[in-house]
Amino acid sequence: MSDRGTRTFRQIDAEPYSFPFDGHWSSADTALLLLGFQQGTIFALSATPAFTTALDLLSVALDRGLFVAASRCVARRDGDDVVPAEGSGGWDFPPQLILPDPALVVDHPGDNAFYRTPLEAELKARGIRNLLIAGLPTDGLVHATQRTANDMGFECLAVADACQGTSETRHAAQLRITTFGNGLFGTVASAAAAKVALTEI
Repeated sequence: MSDRGTRTFRQIDAEPYSFPFDGHWSSADTALLLLGFQQGTIFALSATPAFTTALDLLSVALDRGLFVAASRCVARRDGDDVVPAEGSGGWDFPPQLILPDPALVVDHPGDNAFYRTPLEAELKARGIRNLLIAGLPTDGLVHATQRTANDMGFECLAVADACQGTSETRHAAQLRITTFGNGLFGTVASAAAAKVALTEI
């Protein structure tokens, strides 16, 4: 994480409104959530492009001083073949995903990174109120986590090209749902738009 002090950023060009809604966000009150980027899930969804985009965004976020949290989903008993079994080779993060020491890692059952984890408490203890969200799959872990975060009072942005669904149709549909009702569950933007806001002086 950057040691250059708190930085403020301009709004991100997002849909259906610029993020965040109130126009105020900084390295002190914003976190990047990396959801479900496990080796087996990336392979099952052929999600290397989304993972690569997320890694690039992670690099920028760390340079700008954002807090980072990552989640691993534990396979359900119904034999979901997208989520790898805990402790298996496919369950852990790929070696390319190098998290800093202050990063938080949570393991959770099902499609919600807040369920039975300390994620909410840890974010609020750090004064986090804005979330940039990337992960797999869009039509599962990403959307369920974002909806929950929204209900908890976090301002949320899904980074569209740093997410991937179980199909392109489901990915697109879930992002449309996110923006219903003038952003009922938050906003959606590209990684490029997020990076412009983070790096523009």
